[in-house]
Amino acid sequence: MLSDLLIEPNSLVATTTGLSLGLRLPWYQSLPLSTVRLSEVAVDSTPLSPAGLSFTLNGQTRPLTVMPGLTGEYWFVTDTLHLHLPLSGPRRGTDYLCRLRLQLFPPYAETLRRDNVGALRMRAR
Repeated sequence: MLSDLLIEPNSLVATTTGLSLGLRLPWYQSLPLSTVRLSEVAVDSTPLSPAGLSFTLNGQTRPLTVMPGLTGEYWFVTDTLHLHLPLSGPRRGTDYLCRLRLQLFPPYAETLRRDNVGALRMRAR
């Protein structure tokens, strides 16, 4: 199932501001970013507000809140979206359980809503 591929294995990196997590598009073709919603994110059972998150894709880092307005920019199936999770004191070598819910609304199927839940425990590099 494509949801199993949502979180890229071994992609968790501890940064000075938190964690960075690699996500892959769980769909069979590229989609405009405006059709993607990240509605739930948690690290070790602690929920993170999507309003405080940012992402890097196509060479640009942006707040997650601007994603619904990005109608002309695509997430290609071959690309990794790096989700930046603000946490205080992340440590390399520590295991973290990352869980998220990503919803897709393909523009060619107005009534289709694909819910993808991913969870993976990884050691931060």
